[in-house]
Amino acid sequence: MATNPTPTNDAEMLALYGKLVQGCVELEGEIGINQTPVVSLQELLISAHAALTEVEKQKAERSTLRKELRDWDQESERVLSRCRLRLAALFGNGFSEQWQAAGFPDQSTMVPEVFAKRLALLAQLSAYFTANPEHESQDMRATTAICEMTHQSLSGVRALVDHHKSILQNAVQKKNATLKQVRKCLRSLIDELALLLTEDDVRWRRFGLNPPAGEPLPEPVDKVLLTPLGQGTLQAKWSPALHALRYHVQMRVMGFGDFATLTTLPETEILLQDLPPGEFIEVRVIAANTQEESAPCPASAVLVG
Repeated sequence: MATNPTPTNDAEMLALYGKLVQGCVELEGEIGINQTPVVSLQELLISAHAALTEVEKQKAERSTLRKELRDWDQESERVLSRCRLRLAALFGNGFSEQWQAAGFPDQSTMVPEVFAKRLALLAQLSAYFTANPEHESQDMRATTAICEMTHQSLSGVRALVDHHKSILQNAVQKKNATLKQVRKCLRSLIDELALLLTEDDVRWRRFGLNPPAGEPLPEPVDKVLLTPLGQGTLQAKWSPALHALRYHVQMRVMGFGDFATLTTLPETEILLQDLPPGEFIEVRVIAANTQEESAPCPASAVLVG
């Protein structure tokens, strides 16, 4: 049904499904909806929200674990740098059998750039200092205990990050499966409503849908931008609203009375003239088409010069 397409955005689709479910709760007996029990529709809505929440929760956990991994990896680089300086004082800066025995890879005395090699070097240095305690330095914090603790912490966090990948993947798969079910149920409900309601029945709106025979409800204007031009004149501008053909411009002096409609126009800007200088003026806009009006946008206020 082109009048009521299924939203491609998951959040928008779920919001529409929520409106459909609420409409079913309110009008089930009145129009005879019976394809799916309302309680099942509500349970699916709850499950979908829970699945989305779980994915966001797991994404937040992933960010926390990744930050912890980065922090420990940076600490590992500092530990390896101190160990390198300690060994350079003993062996010199040139690569030798002694550097190789300490575990430095690739015939280099530099701290490895690859994560896996840094992790392996921590374990090898821990074993090297255990076998050669005279090469440790408490002052330089290049010891077996520090290398071992850093290796255990880094490898532990790395294992948690790897394990969490499957947890997040499972949460995403469950969310996708649940939303696929929501999408299928949403289309079935709309198809059933097409059999129960005439194309111009206003009760389509109760389900968050547009009557197929009527124009779509105009989207509200986002906001009005007011610019004082002096001499009691303001310029009011706003972005076009979806499905709107014209706009009702309303105004009031702040704090006095109700909004009054000044004019209706198809354009998205207007000059407001002969306004009282020194007063704060509020302006809002209502989007409209040939049959419907949107809610007013939030009022914007400015001091008239």
